[in-house]
Amino acid sequence: MKIGHYLVLSTAHLHLATAERLNGWAGLPAGEQPLAVSITQCGWFVETSDDGPRRLAALAEELPALLAFGRAHGCAFILFDCDGPREPSLPIFPW
Repeated sequence: MKIGHYLVLSTAHLHLATAERLNGWAGLPAGEQPLAVSITQCGWFVETSDDGPRRLAALAEELPALLAFGRAHGCAFILFDCDGPREPSLPIFPW
């Protein structure tokens, strides 16, 4: 049995344009997503794995740092939730 960990962060840590991009990616077949993302009722589950520079180039400006933050805390996923906590050390973007 494998038990994973995920980090919960506010969607305020994402630009509105990034939120729209995540919605689009969530609708793609898994093999076509630049980043594994699954839509939830209040946000998105996003994988934190680092697949190299090609994948990073496809990501929005703030995502690589957020994914690295999740990895640094031992998390395989980040749940971006509209009611999630805001982390003071991370940028906040007004919607």
